[in-house]
Parts: sequence; C-alpha cells; structure tokens
Amino acid sequence: MNGFRTHQSGYRARSLSTLCLVVLLSWPVSAVPVLFNLLGGATMGVDWVTSNASRAVINSLGELNLRNGYVEVESQVYDFSEAGSVDLSFDVSVPFNLLLGFIGAAPNPGENLVAEYRRDDGGWETLNTFVADNGFLGLLSLGDNYTYSATLPSNAYHDNFQIRYVMTGGGLNIFDLLGDNWYVSDIVINADLPPAGPDHFRFSYLSTALTCNPHSVNVYACADANCTSTYTDSVDVSLPGVGWVGGSNRTLSGGVGTFQLRQGSPGTTNIGIASSVPAKTGGSDLCSIDGGGYSTNCSLTFASAGFVVSTPDFLSGKGTATATIQAVRQSDSSPLCVPAFSNVTKSVDFYTRYDSPPTGTMVSDLGGVNVSGSAAAPTSLSLNFDGSGTATLPTLGYSDAGQKTLVARYDGSGSDVGLTLIGQDNYVARPAGLCINTGSTCSGSYASCGVFGTAGDSFPVDISAVAWQADNDSDFCDGNTATPNYISVSPVNLSATVLAPSGGENGVISPGSYAHTMSATGITSVSMTQSEVGVFSIDAQPPLYFGAALGTLSDTTLQTFSSRPTGRFIPAYFDVVLTDAGSVNSGCPTGNTYTGEPFSWLVAPELTISPYNAATPAVVTQNYTDDDFRKLTAAALFAGVSTPSTDTAAQGKDTTLLPLAGYPETDFNEGELTVSAPGQMRYVFSALDSMAYARTLNAEVNPFVPDLAFSIGSWSDGEAGFTGPLDFSPDTSGVSMRFGRMRLQDTFGAEMYDLNVGLVTEYFLDGKYVRNDLDDCTDWDSANATVDGISAVAASSGTLTAGSSGDEGIRLLAPTTVPGAPDTGDAGISYTAPTWLRGDYDGDGSFESPSSTVSFGVYRGHERIVYRRELRN
Repeated sequence: MNGFRTHQSGYRARSLSTLCLVVLLSWPVSAVPVLFNLLGGATMGVDWVTSNASRAVINSLGELNLRNGYVEVESQVYDFSEAGSVDLSFDVSVPFNLLLGFIGAAPNPGENLVAEYRRDDGGWETLNTFVADNGFLGLLSLGDNYTYSATLPSNAYHDNFQIRYVMTGGGLNIFDLLGDNWYVSDIVINADLPPAGPDHFRFSYLSTALTCNPHSVNVYACADANCTSTYTDSVDVSLPGVGWVGGSNRTLSGGVGTFQLRQGSPGTTNIGIASSVPAKTGGSDLCSIDGGGYSTNCSLTFASAGFVVSTPDFLSGKGTATATIQAVRQSDSSPLCVPAFSNVTKSVDFYTRYDSPPTGTMVSDLGGVNVSGSAAAPTSLSLNFDGSGTATLPTLGYSDAGQKTLVARYDGSGSDVGLTLIGQDNYVARPAGLCINTGSTCSGSYASCGVFGTAGDSFPVDISAVAWQADNDSDFCDGNTATPNYISVSPVNLSATVLAPSGGENGVISPGSYAHTMSATGITSVSMTQSEVGVFSIDAQPPLYFGAALGTLSDTTLQTFSSRPTGRFIPAYFDVVLTDAGSVNSGCPTGNTYTGEPFSWLVAPELTISPYNAATPAVVTQNYTDDDFRKLTAAALFAGVSTPSTDTAAQGKDTTLLPLAGYPETDFNEGELTVSAPGQMRYVFSALDSMAYARTLNAEVNPFVPDLAFSIGSWSDGEAGFTGPLDFSPDTSGVSMRFGRMRLQDTFGAEMYDLNVGLVTEYFLDGKYVRNDLDDCTDWDSANATVDGISAVAASSGTLTAGSSGDEGIRLLAPTTVPGAPDTGDAGISYTAPTWLRGDYDGDGSFESPSSTVSFGVYRGHERIVYRRELRN
C-alpha cells in the first residue's frame, strides 16, 4: 500500500485522503481465524464442569470420558458475539462389546451420547446423537470411531456460547463388569473473530520538515499484516521522544490519527510507536515517505529553511489559482518561521510526483506550462516573492484524477550560494462527476420511445469519471473528458429512478454496485439488468474520493450521478392463468336447452394476465399496466382465443362429433381487458358470446351434456407475447342438450264455442319423441299462429309448463260463416315455432312448423276415422 497523503507541517490541517487510506477506511476489519482446542491442557472443574464428577473425567490421553450413567459435561463460556463464522469438530469413539454388554466397556442401547451447544436464547440445541447398540445380534460389537464437523448456525454467535455432552444412561453392575464408556477427543473450534489488537502500525509523512513548523505525521493501526483494513477499536499509543504537540501519549480513534512533531534544531529523528494498549500482535512498524512504498525506514529530517508549499485540492480540468509557495527559515531569536527572502524575484524548479495512483499519462501544468515529472529535469518558473516571502503560483491544473505532489526546489547562486530550499505539498484532482452512458436515446414522450431492452435482460453501460467542463454542468456525457486514473476505493452503488410511468416502480438494478478501475480509456463497462418496465435514469453513487464527494472540494455528502433517460424497457413475456373456466347458461333454469337454441355464459371465463421479466426466477413487471405503457389490447388477446367448432364428445347419427352452428347462432366477441392490480390484468369473455349446436337430422340423438373445448393460443402485444396453449372447458353440468320439436294438438268441440289448441314440446329419446317435462320456458303467442277455413285466431299467449300449455292454448273463435248462426266444419292451424322446435313431421328431410286440425260441431271425432297415428320414415 503506497501513497498515504501527508501534509506540510504547521500551515493547514487536511483530511487523510490518500487512495490507500480510503481503502482502509472503506472496508470492515478483517476477521482473524482463532483456533480453540477445548481439551488441550484442559482440567475438569476448571475448563469443563460436570454434573457428576465420578462419571466424567479427562483421561491421560486428553480424552473426555463419559461413563457409567447419566451425566452432563459443559465447556467453559466463549464469546462469539462478533464472530464471522464458528466451525466445530470433534471425534467420538466407543469400545468393543460382547454378549449383550456382559463383556466389554461399550454403552448399551439407550445409553446414547448427545452433543449440544447453547443457543443465543439460553437453550440447548442438539448437534448430533451418537446411538449405542450391541452390534451383530447383540453378541458382538467391535467398537467404532466417529468424526463430527460442521459450521454452526447464527444462533451460536453470542457471548455465552458453550458445548455440552450428555450421556443418557448406563451403569456398572454384575452384567456390565467393565462399565459403559464414551470417549470424546480433539474438540476444536475455529472461529473468525476480530483481532485482539492491531497487527502493526504504519506512518506516512512528507520528508520536508522544518524546525520552525510542527510537522504532520499520519498514523494507522493495521488490522492485519497487509494492512488491508484498520483496527477500528480505540488504541492508546505512546510516541517516542519529545516534541509531539499535545504530548506523547495519544489515542487512535477508528484506527487513524494525525499528530504533529516539532523539532527545534536541524537533524534526523525516528518515527514509531514506543508502546500501545492493546499491544500490537504482528511485526515491525512501517513508514511511507513522500508517498513512497512502506518500509522500515522511518527517519525524518528537519531542516532550518525551506519552502512551505500550499496546493489546494481542485476539480479535475478546472485547476486552482490559489496555490502558493513561501520561502521560510527559522528565526535567529525564536523557534518561529521568518521569510528566507522577500520582495524579490527568484527562479524556482518544479516537478510533480504521482502519489495515488502511482502512475499516469497526463501531466500537471502551472499557468498552462507543463510541469516535469522528473526531479532530474525540473520545470523552472520565475516567481515574485512578496514581503512575507510568499509567491502565488500560476493556476495549477491537472485533467486526470488522483493525488499528486508538487515539489519545489531552489538552489541559490550569487549571494544565495549554498542556500537550498526544498518544499512540497500534495493535491487531489477530483473528478467533476460520472458519465453513465447507456446508449439510450429516449426523449420526448417516454411511452413512445422505441424498445431499448427487455426487463431482466442484460445491457451494457459504460461509466467514466470525467473532468470539469463548466460550472453547473448537467450532462457529464456531453463533451467532458474522461479521467483514466480514477479508481473507486470501494464499490460504486448502482440504482435506478423511474422517469415513466409517473409514480411507477424504480425496479432493481443488478449488479447493485461495481468497482471502478483504472484504465487507458477511463471507462469501466458494466453489464446491467433492470427488473422493471418503463424509462429510467441509471444512477451511480460513488464513494468519497480522498475524503470528499466527486464534484466537490470538501463536501462529505455522497453525490449521485444519473444517466440520460434510458428505455423503453418491455416485459419478456406474459403468463396467463385461468382464474375461472366459466359456466354456460342453459336455455331454461331447469337445464333444458334445445339443439339449435342459442345459449351463452352463466359465468363468463376469466383469465389473469401478468407480464414477466427475463430474470431467473422471473418477476412480474408492475409498471407495464400503467395506461401509457400497457400495449396489450383485448383485441390482441382475443385474436389468440380458439373457440370450439364441435362438441368434444357428443356424436351425431353418423358418429361424427356434433358441430356448432355458424354465425349468427354461434358468435364469439372480443372480451373485456382491465387492470386488476399493478402488473396484473383481467380478461373476461364477452357477455355477448352466443353458442348453439347445428340443428340437422344427423343431430337427432338422445340428450347429452355439452363438452366444449376452448384454448388460449399464442398472442402478442406487438412487442412481447404469450406462448400457448392454455386449454380449458367451461362447466356445462347444468345443461341437458335435447333435440326437440313442438306439436299442436288436434282439437274438436261444439260449433257455438271457441276452442283452445294445446301446444306441447317434445324431445328425442331412444328412437321416439316424448314430452319434455323440463321445458318450463318456451313462450307461445297466438300472433305466431295462422288459421284457414271457418275460424279465426283470438289473441292469447303464455308459457309452457312441463312441456305443455295445459288447458290453455291458441284460442280459435267459433265460426260464423252465416252471420248470426253457428257453423260446423274443420279449420287448419299452423304455428311458426322457433327454428329449434320445428320438426320433420312429413318425413321429407326438412324441418317445418307444427300444424293441426280443429273440428267445430264434432263431439267424438270424425266418424270415418277409426284410428290415427303419426308415421315416421
């Protein structure tokens, strides 16, 4: 780890801001594996506690021996409340046994060994039960060895942890001469625990110390040998020697401290820690001088004269016009600094050094003049020093990111021969922001943007830290140059903000973070997924960079940078679930429906449609059902509905499946599509749907229950679709489909009275027609009747009951061919019945309306008719 940032003594306190230090502060303390051998040198009564001292001992082999009856043995208490993991292992052995335990020292059945641990709620949890037995047929057991090893669950991570072994029974008697014994050995716990103290200490500082200024030294308590994290508990340290401002006994908080050392005379001193509480557990202390690598060289030389260089941090590409340099020396009469020269123009050599990262391709400049990166070939500038020995440097600029050091040197000539002044200060060039380039060009009406990607599918995003271009910059992807040296010392958090639909879900961006690495182009490419539908900004929140947020000089509030509107994202596919298969409505509440009679839905079928993303597992995209982003229409879904053209089971006379009638009797219409919840739609079949079986002579079959098959096939909203089929059949159990007809009854009576013609409905059953007792619904009206001959139809109407008009019917008026006198004779009547109640009465293969004859003046029928019956082909 190189390049901890240091400060010029005595002139300004600056945050610890080297890249490596930020790495330390950004990650938790690494856990250290700690091994506990619970039987190594253990003593019963001290390290282990037993419920019966005669039944549990630690033998000379270092084994825990439980014997001769019920006994509990508990370990000492361990604190694992801060453990990252706890692994337990132990061995169990059982000796041989003969003749049901008469010979041998093994436990008998029921004398088991139970291993337990104490949970965080104080109770005991069983790890394993080792079962005792008598071996083969109870005659021989040669003993056995077992090994247990496991990572304990989270309820073992507390400050009162214990292991317990319980022998559940046993005893010494005449039939068990050698007793009952379990042996537990090598009980080891391997726990990842925070370190007990710092591993070692590290220091970073600049080499240009002055006797007239206290010099800043940064101190870090490292948690491990590589110092990948700091030891964050407080550490009291004793600093060696004298001259420490505030005293030699100091405290490190959070593993970091900055202390100042004053030395009144030129010379070299050594930096280090004399002692600490808690004491360090590792090796030697290490130092980084002028941002160099860490080594055991911890010397610091104080000079009586030099430069005090002040280079404020700035935004990459913007630079700073407030950098200064002051030539000072120690006063002859006090320890204070006084000007080394004043009101004079001097030529000073400058060069820069990369601190963090330690390399780069871009150079710094002073007033537009590139500054050398080599001490051997510095850049010379003529500076005007005022009365205080201070000169303002030309604008210091750097278009890349990172920490660099500006080093100044003056080697006197003429009257200044022998005078050498050296000074340095580091500065941070911080990117102005992040350019998050998704490649999307969505603008204007977001819902009308073209398809950018599928929710849940990956898409590439190029992210670069960029230099300043203008104040109040709102688009860091418009002309800003990349800063290739930018490195995020901890993950850059990623998220999304929904721009449309308004009030929609932001979705989940994956990955949730990424590490921005140094590269030649400054671009880190991230393959991302967005879980939701819509248009979003992709947002990135980088960590603090050298102690401050990107785009700022000292603000520690994290900044979030956003992409241009990205989208439109669409669902990957739709899932359709049959919510209700529906049921059909019979033509009559009794269940009777005639072949050829239209019927519809009692309860229309209902579907639930949900859009899903392409993730694994797939997730519903709730934003899709917003009015502007829902592309699915009822018409598109209806186009994928396959409706029945035949019954799936009922057959006609020729054994082919009975077909449904065509339009208009059978007519399916577009249903209704509504949003039932975010990400969920409801499709209900149309109440206008109508179905009817084709009424042909081939359909003259016994009653049947319809069996109709529907299928939801593949369909698309134009962008995403459903891949069918989803098959279902509605409930038709309440329907009796009957091939029926209507019959008018022949009627006779006195010529002076009106006569009623009865109506009857019948259905085909086993080769003949019988009255349809289920028909309580067929309406009749005399307006549908016509009569020829000597009578006329009077107005009348009604509804059949049990397939008959009963005593009512179509009323024919008494004939009055001769005015004022009744007439006798026959009248022919016909009735225009619904198409499903017409019959092939004459056997000519076509259906016609029913008819009958009404005789006036006849009381017992026509005398020439002896017998009448219906003939059928």
